[in-house]
Amino acid sequence: MCTSFIYRENDRIIGMNFDNNGMDFSIDTSAPDFFLVKVGKGKHPSFGVNKNGVFFNNLMVDSNGKGLYRRPSKNITHTTKFITDILKGNILIENLGEYLNNIEVVNVPDWSTHNMICDSKANVWIVEPGRGNLYSPADSSPFYVMTNFSLWDYEKDLIPCECQRYKKVFTSLSDSGKLDVDSAFKILESAKQNNEEWKTDFSMVYSEKEHSVYYCLNGNFNERFKYVFQA
Repeated sequence: MCTSFIYRENDRIIGMNFDNNGMDFSIDTSAPDFFLVKVGKGKHPSFGVNKNGVFFNNLMVDSNGKGLYRRPSKNITHTTKFITDILKGNILIENLGEYLNNIEVVNVPDWSTHNMICDSKANVWIVEPGRGNLYSPADSSPFYVMTNFSLWDYEKDLIPCECQRYKKVFTSLSDSGKLDVDSAFKILESAKQNNEEWKTDFSMVYSEKEHSVYYCLNGNFNERFKYVFQA
């Protein structure tokens, strides 16, 4: 279970809590243009940001019984391949809307996830296999929040929001005024988890103004590390 948000006012700030249930994960900066976190035995890209501020994640969401795995083809891709193709440049972010109009994204076997993609201008796409795709232009709202319930169902008034993390982050961003790195971390800390099943193992904040990613480990928000993208 995870939490992410895109803030698009005085600085474009991206926040992400990775809430883990014991899976292996690693930070990958071997490609200097990318800050990636890979998860699982196969170390698949789970979330990250590049030097242009293009962000992606792949978060768990309850299945509605649709969007089940099918072999990739000209008209079908799955969530992991979708993310990998964006990272490799096989899908150009400026063409993402057109791509999603022509390709069905399905889940990988035995998983149900949804994706948040944010481009360098803070336009946001939500991709939910078996449900649909949402588009939030940069000028449509000052921020956008995602957790682990279906945003498609919520925005289509099919379900209420019962996720306390979503409510907490949404309210904090509504009341925040101008956000900076410190206040973004405070919001992430307010939404951290530490229970028997889920623990916040990794948190990151990307600042476009600073061209940097700040991050902390094991729910320790008092010790931060910094990764600076090269010009």
